[in-house]
Amino acid sequence: MIGMALDLNAFVYDNFIRPMIDPSVQGYNPVNTIVYGIILLGIAFYVIYPFLNKHGIKFDFAFLQMLLPYIVFGSSLRVLEDQQLLMRSANPLEFGFYLFTPGIWFLTFAFVAIGMLIAWFAQKKFNHRFHTIATLFGALVAAPLVLYNLLQFTEWIALLAIVALAGILSYAVFWIGKRQQWRFLENPLAKAAFFGQLLDASATFIALQFFSCGEQHFLPRLLFGAFGPVSFFFVKIPLMLLVLHYIHKEFMHDEKADKNLLGFILLFLAILGFATGMRDLLTVAVGTCN
Repeated sequence: MIGMALDLNAFVYDNFIRPMIDPSVQGYNPVNTIVYGIILLGIAFYVIYPFLNKHGIKFDFAFLQMLLPYIVFGSSLRVLEDQQLLMRSANPLEFGFYLFTPGIWFLTFAFVAIGMLIAWFAQKKFNHRFHTIATLFGALVAAPLVLYNLLQFTEWIALLAIVALAGILSYAVFWIGKRQQWRFLENPLAKAAFFGQLLDASATFIALQFFSCGEQHFLPRLLFGAFGPVSFFFVKIPLMLLVLHYIHKEFMHDEKADKNLLGFILLFLAILGFATGMRDLLTVAVGTCN
């Protein structure tokens, strides 16, 4: 029994604790990636969605706009840790635990929840618009971190290149989609999800191709090791189009399908893209890849 306990402790340390506290090892491995993915999907689709859907929250493009400041907050906080201004910790009772996955999810969601509660109260008591108040709270929370990171920017050309690359590729796909009448790209939230994922791909490509950044996620590491960073586009673009097409087909062809769940799925994809894309973009811009 003692040996089993030691093996379990070693397993937990090697796959979860060490990647948190030891910069010399990659942050993600197959084990923690699967576990974190299950936790994220479970919380998102079995806790957050049922609760907010029950309370009448509509998941649409306006809701994504409301969340953007919070996404920027999380990405900006993560970059402060990259600059070694804040120290990591594997202890949930210490602030350093909330600087990276999975702690940063919980911290960011806590601010979203606070912002939504404030917005709900302001709407109920003073008839203020819910989305406006929640967005303003998120902007106030994110502003100090954004301002600090902005003052550290050294790679403006790389930043502009990332945004331009994501924008040009997205525009090209949307233009083709309009000519080919791809209905699944007519939803603004679907377009946002696609652009968010392209922002992630563009930031990753620039960071790896022209700077000394490394890829932390193990599946992209395997891909890049075999085919180079540019392969991310050749995988992500068709994959996202297939996913968006399948989602649209499943929900729009079924009159009984929960259309709000469709919006939540698209929102989920957009958040994943923007969160990782913004983090990588800021990491390149502040020069921590050099």
